[in-house]
Amino acid sequence: MSLTWLSCLNLLCPARAATPAETSPPAPPRGALYQVSDGRHTLLLFGTIHVGAPDFYPLEPTLQQALATTPMLALELDPQNAAAMQSAVQRHALYPAGQHLLDQLDPALRQRTETTLQRFGLSPESVQQMRPWMLAMALTVQEYVRHGYRTDLAVDSHLAATVRAHGGKIVELESAERQMSLLSQLTPAQQGQFLADTLQELDDADLTRKLDRLVGAWRRADSAGFAAALQEMQQDDSFTSRFAVDTLLRKRNPGLAAGIAELLGEHDHAVAAIGILHLVGPDSVPALLAKKGLQVTQLY
Repeated sequence: MSLTWLSCLNLLCPARAATPAETSPPAPPRGALYQVSDGRHTLLLFGTIHVGAPDFYPLEPTLQQALATTPMLALELDPQNAAAMQSAVQRHALYPAGQHLLDQLDPALRQRTETTLQRFGLSPESVQQMRPWMLAMALTVQEYVRHGYRTDLAVDSHLAATVRAHGGKIVELESAERQMSLLSQLTPAQQGQFLADTLQELDDADLTRKLDRLVGAWRRADSAGFAAALQEMQQDDSFTSRFAVDTLLRKRNPGLAAGIAELLGEHDHAVAAIGILHLVGPDSVPALLAKKGLQVTQLY
């Protein structure tokens, strides 16, 4: 399932983050929350998705209280680091002057792309500098928006805004350069397949159910739902699903785990938040942290 990349890769950096007011009764658990300890320090590790909706907030009290006092929040990317994102986009996601997207596609894929752009109300000129994988991701974001989800309410941005409100520090576990370099290493043929897989899924009559199932699992803190989403990706033989599992998840998990372990060693009561599918399965970040000898407890 190619559209689940949005739960394991954060290339969205909204200009602002909404912080809806607290309401009662207390909010239920969302996503997944782990406590990690090295015997001296403790850290909370939270699973996010990189879009949002008004009913995502407020978050449940344990996490919300931790965010209100933590000295340090670690995210994959800092939503306010727009300069780094723009630089990485220019370097990795766009063609140089004189090269255009549609000219790089074979006739069949070009026709499918033009049809999809028309359906989304996008002109070819508006996307002509994008590389195929970047267009695939842009269309994915647009599809989530069409289904009522919002990038300005992305969970990462909400967390960052909450921590910044009391003077806490935001640190990046990765960088936009690092994330985009993984995608720019795809060959032209692989980039075309990435786009083709995405267009096929956008045409899937079952797409609404797939999108709502993953987001619904996050809303309910449904661990079984996350495991099912990962299993579906692993069983899907499309190029994009294989790439998401092997590169966007497994290849990145050791670095994320190392960054979180380093943060834990240096700070007490820090919070780390990464895409929810990084917290699922035997190669997950919690599993890797446990292998480092840390005490890892799932709170929900």
